[in-house]
Amino acid sequence: MNRNKKRYILPIVFCTAALFVFDVNADAAAGVPQADSVQSEAAGDIWQQQAELAAANEEAYRKAQEQYAAELAAYQQALLEQQAREKKEDQAQQNLAEAENVKTEETDGAASPTEAAPAVIPPAQSLQTLPQNGTIANGRLIAAGLLSAPVETPLKGKSISILGDSISTYQGYIPSGYACFYPETQNDVKDVTQTWWMQVLYNTGMRLAVNGSYSASAVCGDSQAEDSSAGCSTRRINELMGTDGTVPDVILVYMGANDFFRSMELGKFNGMTGRGEKYYTNFTEGYELMIQKLLRTYPASRIYCMTLIEANSGDHPRINEKGNTIADFNQRIKEIAAAYGLPVIDVHNCGMEVYELNHYTSDGTHPNKEGAAKMANYVTAMLLQTA
Repeated sequence: MNRNKKRYILPIVFCTAALFVFDVNADAAAGVPQADSVQSEAAGDIWQQQAELAAANEEAYRKAQEQYAAELAAYQQALLEQQAREKKEDQAQQNLAEAENVKTEETDGAASPTEAAPAVIPPAQSLQTLPQNGTIANGRLIAAGLLSAPVETPLKGKSISILGDSISTYQGYIPSGYACFYPETQNDVKDVTQTWWMQVLYNTGMRLAVNGSYSASAVCGDSQAEDSSAGCSTRRINELMGTDGTVPDVILVYMGANDFFRSMELGKFNGMTGRGEKYYTNFTEGYELMIQKLLRTYPASRIYCMTLIEANSGDHPRINEKGNTIADFNQRIKEIAAAYGLPVIDVHNCGMEVYELNHYTSDGTHPNKEGAAKMANYVTAMLLQTA
């Protein structure tokens, strides 16, 4: 039941009962026979039943909210634990490989004086190939703005932060304690240089302030809890600022997919409305609060709202339990962005059609290398056009 509707149950019933009693007393004054005690008891019973129903509904809503928060926290904790295990396993494999290399070097002997010893690249900085153009690139150098495509762009040297969900994560590049998706066993994005956002950095020459992306996070949720993962939360907004106090020149917002998948109420947008702090379950209200906080906290930053890539059900757009599609959520994102004068990067039109999602994603949701490259090229073009 809608919470706003609940608030009007008691006043309406109370007024009805009050009017009923008033009419009875008026009849009595006129000498009309009445069964006032029976009628009063009936009115009282109705009022009591409505009050109990409202209380029961409020309690059910509270329990559902607590269950949702607990399930989300458990899922995100499981992700963190899985990542810790994988990191430990990777380290063990790395140690084993290094031990084998040392053993091989001892067997082969030192390099001859006429040969130059190869440069040693730390494992955390292994060079990779960017998939879209074959350029050798290094994630840490790109993030620091020290390595980029060999072209000058108007964005070169500017700082950027990302407010996103799992699609924009990568282990080691998001704040400590944030749940992460990439790298993932079934997805072929195995290096940070293959993510859509790192390719955008490389192509534009921007440097990363903060990638504030949190796997499984939605726009909706608790807007003020210190440990909230909600996109509308003060925590998420504040943590887009660099640890050195850097205020990002550009902020990309890619949020809303998990609100769709969890069938959050889409809500209605009737123009700009001031939003307060609370637990949000309405996407429109939560998204508007998120935008309001971003504008207040980073008034000098260029903020871009990004639409969501499609979600499929076979070869057709997926419909959630509320009867909404990704297109419905994207339309709302565009409406809110327009009201606040913010540019939109319509990623939904980057070239991944609904019937092609199995080719461009690993699970119908998370882009693989090809999907990430499509996103990167589209976002890069839009940023450069509006720089």
